[in-house]
Amino acid sequence: GIKRRGEDKTMPVVLEEAAEVLGLSVKDIERQAIRALLEKELRSMRAEILSVCQKYGVSSWEGMNELIVEDKVEEGKILDDFQQVDHLTAKTRRIQELLERA
Repeated sequence: GIKRRGEDKTMPVVLEEAAEVLGLSVKDIERQAIRALLEKELRSMRAEILSVCQKYGVSSWEGMNELIVEDKVEEGKILDDFQQVDHLTAKTRRIQELLERA
């Protein structure tokens, strides 16, 4: 990755100090930080999915797909939103898998 000035020296020190203050291992802090970041991103993406879906009165990619399949919404009008929700849904699945392993 890209190294910023001073980053490679100060971060381990902060982690070590935080571990000492909190009575945790550096590994535990890193694990909790990764989980917190993934959970935050997951909530944000789910909120975005719901926001887009609500325009069409559904709550998920599957709901949007059903509208298209049943010809209840003109595909041209929903396509951009559908692709966005499709992308976000795939990304949330990957994040969920990471969370299960973290």
